[in-house]
Amino acid sequence: MKKVAKLDLIDVPWPMNLFKCSRHTGDMRPGDEMVITLKDEGVKKNLLLILNGMPGVIVEVSTAGACYAINVTKTGAGAAPRDGGITS
Repeated sequence: MKKVAKLDLIDVPWPMNLFKCSRHTGDMRPGDEMVITLKDEGVKKNLLLILNGMPGVIVEVSTAGACYAINVTKTGAGAAPRDGGITS
């Protein structure tokens, strides 16, 4: 079942925002979506560099007032198993 998560990184300092983002993206299954909200353009650029380098994710960016919204959708490639098992 598709899961849509929201991750608020407004005022979360670097590198804690990176750790939170990594934890949430690592738990995503194919079809899951996550919306990351943040204000800092430097953090946005750094997260985009990392997210765009990850296999199996589609990343879109939009603005909402003074904030950025990064939409991450997990595709089939590179998906982590929910049960902690190893995929071949």
